[in-house]
Amino acid sequence: MKDLTPIHRRIIEAAANIQLDEAAEIEYQHGILCQVGLPRKKTEGRVFERNFKNASIRVKAGELWDGNKWVEQPLPYGPKPRLALIHINGEAIRTQNPQIEIGRSCADFLRRIGLPDQDGRTYSLFKKQMMALAATELSLGFTTHNEAVTINARPIKEFRAWISNNDHQTSLWPGELTLSRDYFDSLLAHAVPLDPRAIGALSHSALALDVYAFLARRLHELENAVRVPFVSFKEQFGQEYSNYQNFKREFLLATKQVLAVYPEAKIKQVTGGLLLSPSHPPIKTATKGRRIATEEPKPISATPTAASLTERTTEQFREICPRLDIYACQSDFDAWLTGKEQPKNYQAAFLGFAKKWGMGKK
Repeated sequence: MKDLTPIHRRIIEAAANIQLDEAAEIEYQHGILCQVGLPRKKTEGRVFERNFKNASIRVKAGELWDGNKWVEQPLPYGPKPRLALIHINGEAIRTQNPQIEIGRSCADFLRRIGLPDQDGRTYSLFKKQMMALAATELSLGFTTHNEAVTINARPIKEFRAWISNNDHQTSLWPGELTLSRDYFDSLLAHAVPLDPRAIGALSHSALALDVYAFLARRLHELENAVRVPFVSFKEQFGQEYSNYQNFKREFLLATKQVLAVYPEAKIKQVTGGLLLSPSHPPIKTATKGRRIATEEPKPISATPTAASLTERTTEQFREICPRLDIYACQSDFDAWLTGKEQPKNYQAAFLGFAKKWGMGKK
């Protein structure tokens, strides 16, 4: 493995281990956070929102008591709070208890999540992100069965921190924390199993972690292959990118890395997007006796895709647009729908769009 970067080496080693045997442990992410993630880059302000189709996340920065005063915390961002939350979720589900033992040091915690031998700068950054996550107020929203559902939950209800004995420097690290009941119950109902070796391999990239979590949740739900245009992926994953081509390049790199550690994923790049096919989840079965449900409400989906088209609609399209590509048409239709209210009758709306679309191709 000469001339390999540490990231490439880590991904190759994780891929080999995943191919050889099953994961000894399982980590988990909340199903909504598999759809709409935390900030990926440093964000100004005290509130962050990410919306995608029928799902939304609202993150509000909070404050922590350091033993002497209240200290404002920034919004959590990047891979570190994702790694922490995934591990905390896993501990909560493994123990069936919202109270989580973290350990007396950052080094101890990083060993627990599979990231040993980090430098002092990494410890410092991880502490800051852990504190930001502990102070965060999180609202999850989704629409299901014509109902708008809101879950207001400060994921970490109680944060008990060790205080440095150094009188000149106060350093907080959570010896233990307690998840809020709302978040804990919602997690038990909507947890998505993840392979910890894949999480460790992708620990350098918030985007790769989010793509992995999304595919882990989405692919095993598919009944047929679906084509998702890159414009829909940008809407879901690329709100921090002003340039479409930059997003596409980084998204494809992240997806390539994810596929290395999710060998069951059946994904193919096609013109204008990716073709997703039904696949086994990265963790085929959860440990016996765990009270979790891995299904999210069906209305929360990546985008209206080719799987939504009925056989009758496909036949009608071929009558309207003979010799034209139905997937290309639907890609343009889904892009046109972006930011608009979803049609009550997707089939009829698609055919109406196809008539005008086909005329422009003749």
